[in-house]
Amino acid sequence: MIDLKRTLDLIKGGMFDPEQTWRSYLPEAEDWQKTAFLLTGPLIILSAVVAYIFGFVGSDISLFGGFRPTIVSTLMTLVTSAIAAVVIAFIVSALAGAFGGKNSFALGLAATTFAFIPGYLGQAVTWLPWIGGLLALGLFIYSLVLLWKVIPVYLAVPDGKRVGHYILSLVVTIAAMIVLSITVNRMMGPSMGGPSFERLSERSMSMSERSVPGAPARTGMVSGLARQGELMQAAEEDTFDPPSNGRLSNGQVREFIRVMQRTEELQQDKMARLKELSEKAESDEEISLSDFGSMMSGMTEMAGLQTSEIEIVKSAGGNWAEHQWVRESLRTAWLQKDINDTVKHNFALYQQYEEELAKYIAR
Repeated sequence: MIDLKRTLDLIKGGMFDPEQTWRSYLPEAEDWQKTAFLLTGPLIILSAVVAYIFGFVGSDISLFGGFRPTIVSTLMTLVTSAIAAVVIAFIVSALAGAFGGKNSFALGLAATTFAFIPGYLGQAVTWLPWIGGLLALGLFIYSLVLLWKVIPVYLAVPDGKRVGHYILSLVVTIAAMIVLSITVNRMMGPSMGGPSFERLSERSMSMSERSVPGAPARTGMVSGLARQGELMQAAEEDTFDPPSNGRLSNGQVREFIRVMQRTEELQQDKMARLKELSEKAESDEEISLSDFGSMMSGMTEMAGLQTSEIEIVKSAGGNWAEHQWVRESLRTAWLQKDINDTVKHNFALYQQYEEELAKYIAR
């Protein structure tokens, strides 16, 4: 199943004539073993071996400082890259099925492998002196653009759901890669001297702070993930004892409406930004680094409505448990109307604000 000439043709086509290459390979994409032997495996091996060679040329002035790759670290790169390829293909294809597309691991592997051809090449040249890091970053961004374009071709995610599928796929993939990186680093141990996730993060942050005066201590997507985790933890720790009579107050209902309206506005702003980026990708317009930076830094917030709700509630000093109780009480009132005095009271409040509440409760 190994055909070096075909592999090189697919890599070349995937870089310079991607859509034609994707469509010509589509009839063969149902065979994941063929894709693995013909494209995924060779790309993983090529990028690791070339990176190993370049590491001896430019490691002193590359992103990784004085670290030089070893045989062991290169073998670990091969293993983790293979695991990552499988995990990414599984995530993207499984979520495609959830969003109304095709849940096919074979098609997912073909799609993600084609999309990340530039990324594999970027990994190979990372060690080049001075320009390696910039080349790798540019090629990675190109991979993200290709991923956006290849998903409807191979996994048939409906147009109206592409943005949600794309964002959630990236969020879940990034979380999985962080877990994989931490696991591998613990297995290898600090004695390996390799570029651990923590050290790379610190080095990247220090480089960013030197190049951008006044930059905050934590920026971008990683800090966004951390912030969302902190918000979720704070929300889970909230407790609320409902009044003994179970009745909502006018103030609680008004605050619930305010939170939901602000959450909706926030989501609409983010969706408008993502739509603008998707239209750029569709029309082959240039997507700037700041465009992708904005998208990636906000991805965790776009994963679901509830996260934004939590942020609106907690940033105003509110109680998430109380917010949830108000929601459930209003929904019960909408469903039951007047089965007892408490529900009757709450339903009267619902009717008073029905125009604002209907879209959040009656659904």
